[in-house]
Amino acid sequence: MDATMSAGDIRGVLGLHTRWARVIVTLYVGVLVLVTVQTSRGASSWWPLAAGTIILALATIGLISFAGDPLPRLPTVLVAAAGPLASACHLVALPAPFLTPLQAWTHGAGATLFCFLCVRGRPGAAWAGFVATAATYGAWGFLTDQGFVAGATYVFPDAGVLLMSTFLSLTLRPNSNSILVLRESAQRRAAAVTASQAAMDERDTRLRHLDRLARPLLERIAHGPELTDAERKSCELLEAHLRDRLRAPALSDPRIDDAARVARSRGVEVLLIDDHGMDDTADTAQQWVRDSVVDTLRRAEVGDVRVRIHPRGRDVMASIFVDDQNGPRRTDFDISGRRTGD
Repeated sequence: MDATMSAGDIRGVLGLHTRWARVIVTLYVGVLVLVTVQTSRGASSWWPLAAGTIILALATIGLISFAGDPLPRLPTVLVAAAGPLASACHLVALPAPFLTPLQAWTHGAGATLFCFLCVRGRPGAAWAGFVATAATYGAWGFLTDQGFVAGATYVFPDAGVLLMSTFLSLTLRPNSNSILVLRESAQRRAAAVTASQAAMDERDTRLRHLDRLARPLLERIAHGPELTDAERKSCELLEAHLRDRLRAPALSDPRIDDAARVARSRGVEVLLIDDHGMDDTADTAQQWVRDSVVDTLRRAEVGDVRVRIHPRGRDVMASIFVDDQNGPRRTDFDISGRRTGD
């Protein structure tokens, strides 16, 4: 469900907010244009036909575009008025009597709008639009010497469809809120299950990583003779690596891990701290910071290298502090990953 839709918005039940709904409306508007062209024989002018079709198209688009349940008042009035207005535009330009019954198609297009008005919670406006359309056709019949009733008769069959839509809205709408609440509940449960599974997968990955690194040394300590100097150094490097993964998860990157291990083996003191200020930043910004950390560690021969990811909300996202034979220096990075100081 999109962010603009309330919990009880009937659009969510009918899928009127989806991409497929927009595709169908696009095709429907294309059909309106095609029918307008095909039924234009004998028309006295093109512009009223075009105006009427545009009115119907805009009203159709508005039905699926406007949020709120029921449909807000202004869109309701505009959609309800679209049927009689479009009919009037076509009737003033078409011959009387019609050359073919299909030239009266605008009342059917208006009835489609009225049916969806019922579903959007505005049955009163839908019936008002129906009556106005019937009156428009009746007035056209009267003014063209066919009789008011003869003109209005074109519209009367739409009453059955509109009546069915009214009853449908009375049965569907009371349950729409419950349907959407159940759907949201199911989505929340699915998200919770997904998050839980992701956490379990991450835990298993970390356990496998720990087992792969620590088990050989632990078995060596438990069953072997006294450790050699090289093995003691390996233990120190492993302890530092595991500490990095706990203190600085955002910097837990294979390239950083390898560069830190090599730097420590050269005698460089490496400290990595993550206060989570990089968690929600762009991937490119994170990558720039990590690249700089790797480059700094690879160039370090002696001294200290300290990297800190600052807490959220600060102008400085990360800092790299180096203290070696050339003296202390610090490089800062803003939230876009750009260097702000050296």
